[in-house]
Amino acid sequence: MRQASTLVRSLHKMGLAINLGGTLFGLVTLNPTVKRVSDKSERGRVLNEAWTRFQAVGILAMGVTVAMWRLGGLKEAESDLDASLAGLKNILLGGALLTSVASAIAGRRIARQAPEGDTPVESGTEPAPETPEEAARSQRLSAFLGAAAVALVAGVLGLSSALEVRAVEKSQGALSRLFS
Repeated sequence: MRQASTLVRSLHKMGLAINLGGTLFGLVTLNPTVKRVSDKSERGRVLNEAWTRFQAVGILAMGVTVAMWRLGGLKEAESDLDASLAGLKNILLGGALLTSVASAIAGRRIARQAPEGDTPVESGTEPAPETPEEAARSQRLSAFLGAAAVALVAGVLGLSSALEVRAVEKSQGALSRLFS
């Protein structure tokens, strides 16, 4: 059975944690709270700046996660444990990477609709009546992609846990065979 190093596993999980934690913070806390800013254009600027900063880190973190999976030997090691769970994890991980990149692109489109990212919005997920139509479409898409990213990354974490349980079960099985 192939093994992946502790460093590879740690980097893989840290990337998932950064992506999930940051995205959840933005969706649950930042997006609705920005309504407290009285000027709708300033709301847009704050959101665009915050999400741009996070997405730089979040995409890097997701890239590290995928690299550890594909190039660090983790995919092969987990495929040895349970090929179907590892295959599903591979699909969810690809989806998480795609939604992260697509969300960043949508965010850039929103920010480009006004100088300095001052695109007027009601909240992080709700366009204002004066939001330009392209930005409003991108904002709705970004809200969907953020929720999808959370679901996909949570799914990857769940499958990672299931695969770790399989590893423990296999190692306990090997030990019990040695002592029987």
